[in-house]
Amino acid sequence: MRIRFVLAALSVAVAVSSCGPVTYSSSENLNLKSVREYAFIEPVADVLYYGSKNRPVYDYELSDAAADLITTIVSSQRYPFSEVIYMDYDRSNREIRKWIQNIGSVSTSRLDRVRVPRDLLDAIDRSGHRYGVVIFSSGYIRSREAIRYEETQEAIGNAIGAALDAIFSKKDKDDDKDGKKKKSSYETYSNPENKTPYDCNMYCVVIDNESDEIVHYIHPVPFLEKDPLNGSDMDTMLSRLLRDFIE
Repeated sequence: MRIRFVLAALSVAVAVSSCGPVTYSSSENLNLKSVREYAFIEPVADVLYYGSKNRPVYDYELSDAAADLITTIVSSQRYPFSEVIYMDYDRSNREIRKWIQNIGSVSTSRLDRVRVPRDLLDAIDRSGHRYGVVIFSSGYIRSREAIRYEETQEAIGNAIGAALDAIFSKKDKDDDKDGKKKKSSYETYSNPENKTPYDCNMYCVVIDNESDEIVHYIHPVPFLEKDPLNGSDMDTMLSRLLRDFIE
């Protein structure tokens, strides 16, 4: 069931990647730099791993490691966030995790209608803050075996296609009364997306505990060829995602 959420998040990222930055501010039009400190909710990360047959599998350990990496990077920087507020996403807070995963698929024109889970609002309230920040990241890691498998399948498919095209082209030429050679209908197939070693997508949500609503949403670079477990890559993405809090 979890893998469906990750695939959905990735498909949304691909769909909007050509549209550039996506942001939303409520009618309150919050100036992010004006808040002294935000409640920093434990991040959520979903990572798919492509094994030898190039098939995606949700990896719990990689996902937890990716979330921990985001926490470490954010906590070590000068963002106006409190110490991380840990959530029990695998048990009592599963619905909050699902809510965070699904925010990226909601149109910005409808974000003002999204209801924030009561337990999430309570967590922000207990921290003593009015505003809370949630970061979500989804991505995948493709093994070398998966890439080689995709390249092999591509080569086999192209070889078969070329052979069939040659056969039918010869038949068409023989059947052509004018003796004119018809243009080949075969085009070499290549899917570079299935050979990239990794990709990552990230967004941020700001929640107002007083109005019980989303007051800010940031999705600056929806889809990048970045490793969700590489500190330098994630630092780059987080710097772009969170720059409005400090710049």
